[in-house]
Amino acid sequence: MDYKVELTPKTILDEKFAKDVKGYNPDEVDAFLDKVIQDYLVFSQYRKESQTFAEGLEKQIQDLQGEKIVLQNEKQTLYGQKRQLEIDNASLHHRLDGIKPGDKPTVENVEYITRVNQLEDFLWSIGYDPRTLKKRS
Repeated sequence: MDYKVELTPKTILDEKFAKDVKGYNPDEVDAFLDKVIQDYLVFSQYRKESQTFAEGLEKQIQDLQGEKIVLQNEKQTLYGQKRQLEIDNASLHHRLDGIKPGDKPTVENVEYITRVNQLEDFLWSIGYDPRTLKKRS
């Protein structure tokens, strides 16, 4: 909507009406008040649209804050998974450090490593640290 306001506080203050026998000319006063009413209608519409717009922005802010919390939680989860993968990677590197390029891993060696890994996973799942075979607290 095009907000066209005719009056300013100064024009309202400076408005002069012609005087006739009974006071001010009623037609001039009515015409001026019609302008004032029109401006009030424009201001009212502008205020209503501004309030609706502001409410929409507040809703968007709330939605974005909710999304931010979800993303922060996902970030923490992914950080934990990354850390666990780094630990697993370091563990596997440590296990495979003894293999030299000249050593040809056989299927049997890979099967042994897979089996050891499964056994370690089982020990972790029942509460034991496979490096020390002590119960975790």
